[in-house]
Amino acid sequence: MIRINLLSDREKKERIAEKIIGLIVRLGFSIVFALVLLSLVMFYALVILDINLKSVKEETKKYPASSTKEIEGMESLLKSVDSISKKIGEDSKSIPQWKKVLDIFIAICPEGMKITNIHIEKEHVKVVGFARTREEFLAFQEGLKRDNFKNLNSPVSNLVSPENFSFDVEFDVDKDYLNQP
Repeated sequence: MIRINLLSDREKKERIAEKIIGLIVRLGFSIVFALVLLSLVMFYALVILDINLKSVKEETKKYPASSTKEIEGMESLLKSVDSISKKIGEDSKSIPQWKKVLDIFIAICPEGMKITNIHIEKEHVKVVGFARTREEFLAFQEGLKRDNFKNLNSPVSNLVSPENFSFDVEFDVDKDYLNQP
């Protein structure tokens, strides 16, 4: 199909201008219609909220003065609960974070070692476990030294047997390290 446009350039420009003006007018009407619709919705919402406000005001007039005393009592109870929860929050910040120490155990414990018991008193820790080889135990002990645990105490009896032996190790953990978030 062959199209031949026999219109002059001036008429072509006028038609393009008419199309653009028509598009702008349609777009303007659409925006105005949307704004009118939005304002109607907002007006109805305002009317409904006004009706609800009036009904709430009427209901509050019906309550006796004794209910205000109950409300004041509940407010004081809530304030005391709030102060107690704040105190619990402050106290929980001072609880030692033993998760860090346990994460270090997981990281430095060789595959052939098993920790069977961990006893904690304040900042003092006693670890009891089982090692397949002396080298695994020594690697674990070096890991404890490397992670700056204080007063590491490992009895010589831990090193008597070269394979399949139980061990116990005692050390202290810095209190400041435990209380860091």
